Amino acid sequence: MGSMFQTEQLCIMLLLREALTGQKNRKESKAFPWKQVDWEKFLELAESHNVLSLLYDVLEERKEQLPVYVLQRAEKVSKRTVMQSYRLLFASHHLISKLEEKGISVILLKGVGTASFYPVPELRKTGDIDLLLPEVERLEEACRILEENGCERSETQHALHHVQFCMEGGIDVELHTMLAEPFDNSRINEYLQQNQRACAEHIVRVDTMGLNIPVLSPGYHAYELLLHMLQHFLRSGFGLKLLCDWVVLWNRIEDSAEQEDYLRFVSESRLKGFSDAVTELCCQFLGLQHDAVQWMGVHVEKAQVNAFMAEVLEAEEFGQSSADRMVALRNARLTEYIREFHHQMQLNYPGASGCVLCWPVLWVLTLVRFLYNNRKIRNVSARAVLRKAGRRGRVIEEMKLWKV
Repeated sequence: MGSMFQTEQLCIMLLLREALTGQKNRKESKAFPWKQVDWEKFLELAESHNVLSLLYDVLEERKEQLPVYVLQRAEKVSKRTVMQSYRLLFASHHLISKLEEKGISVILLKGVGTASFYPVPELRKTGDIDLLLPEVERLEEACRILEENGCERSETQHALHHVQFCMEGGIDVELHTMLAEPFDNSRINEYLQQNQRACAEHIVRVDTMGLNIPVLSPGYHAYELLLHMLQHFLRSGFGLKLLCDWVVLWNRIEDSAEQEDYLRFVSESRLKGFSDAVTELCCQFLGLQHDAVQWMGVHVEKAQVNAFMAEVLEAEEFGQSSADRMVALRNARLTEYIREFHHQMQLNYPGASGCVLCWPVLWVLTLVRFLYNNRKIRNVSARAVLRKAGRRGRVIEEMKLWKV
């Protein structure tokens, strides 16, 4: 795979390929330098990407080669993951049932719905419950039903595209009115709004972990996962777990109609470059079969794929690895820094930013907030944040985001 990756990173990618596909490359496994693996570092990496539970079965198969504590830690994390998966599954099923009883169509995004594509769904780590409401005009009615069934609306709402709740036991619930938070691109935002109601016509029921759950049909599901990855990537980044979702999804989808739907979505919203980069990365490193995605017409240079994987490995899950990972730019030019600053102002002040006369005041407030948060909360310099944003912007520029 190349010497640019550490032994532990290569090890986790090899084991993930086996876990996600159920296939072992004996030649590659035999040639791998197992004795050089720092297993403490390996565990730290796996946990920081929230994929250790996915590796439990393949680690158990190699238990004779591993220090005892490696399998013990993997088992502990796996048990906790399984318990959390069932808690979220039952809570999701309960809320969905209550909404459907009142004639409100709702779709489970990501989470246990995506887990249904895995060999062992319970081992896919899920953090919260995301529900999509195709009929936006019924938002307040849906919110009231959730509040009547154990959900407390959060006092502070941090997003423009969902209402956030909390259930007993600390389970976060998000009721979405769009597939993704608005991007800094009017074309895709309009596209998402226009296709919002169409999601209701592409609901399928899947049996996962013993319960029947409404999710998006595979082509729509894939597009939603891509938007989720992009949303995180344009902020602080994302880790290996979201790539694992991509592998198990496309290794299972054979329906040509679903494939055509997906290609239409990424072409019309100009996300083909990002989609190709994600797909080729999964093919080269994580076991996605080229034959399963040959219809995509993917072509990405090896250097670009390696740089993308290095960015993913550094980010850890949702860019939590360092305080200077706040945003990624489209390129490293000065105009892009200015454009992104203006976009952040609009996100921070969605109401007031509609008035052009207010912009100078809002720019000042955004700058003050940025500098204050860096110093008091993140403990990082503004220069470090801007430098990291520019470096990550070069990766995005190669993907031709919003262009193809």
